[in-house]
Amino acid sequence: NFKWLLVGFILIALSIFSLFLSSLNYRQSERWFKKMQLVSSAAFSIGHGGNDAQKVMGIITVALISGGQIAKFSDMPNWVPLACYTAIAFGTMSGGWKIIKTMGTRITKVTPFEGVAAESAGALTLFITEMLKIPVSTTHTITGAIIGVGATKRLSAVRWGVTINLVWAWILTIPVSAALAAIIYYIAHSILK
Repeated sequence: NFKWLLVGFILIALSIFSLFLSSLNYRQSERWFKKMQLVSSAAFSIGHGGNDAQKVMGIITVALISGGQIAKFSDMPNWVPLACYTAIAFGTMSGGWKIIKTMGTRITKVTPFEGVAAESAGALTLFITEMLKIPVSTTHTITGAIIGVGATKRLSAVRWGVTINLVWAWILTIPVSAALAAIIYYIAHSILK
């Protein structure tokens, strides 16, 4: 499986990289970690697409089965994954900067080294949960990793007010989405009758 190979490669690369970094001073190592962030963020992005796109693909496929367009999940048309991955890419590009700022500076100040640690931990979590077929939130995963990295400095390095606001947003997301879905359904159902 591609993801297990990627996990193995990342772990080996990090081991070799940490041996190499032990001989560098702080400034040199930070420069290397900025480069390593490209690898760790790419790994996290693969986990993001593999986790979040699958959820939407499942919903679309169930709709296609319910509508009689296809008979089973294995009949999913190629446009479904293409559309889902494209939508995630465009969504990340268009609205991602505000979220990146919150994750990178508002929860705790993240250095390149800490970014590599958080992204690698998040990617590993996403790969494992995806292989176990457990749908998890990519946002929860990276937020937990950033909080963990921030807490290693000291607990006060984490801005708990921002974190608590995020938790409240997560708690409210499910009931608010459910209520909005019910309202939209009833409106559409009454119009289409």
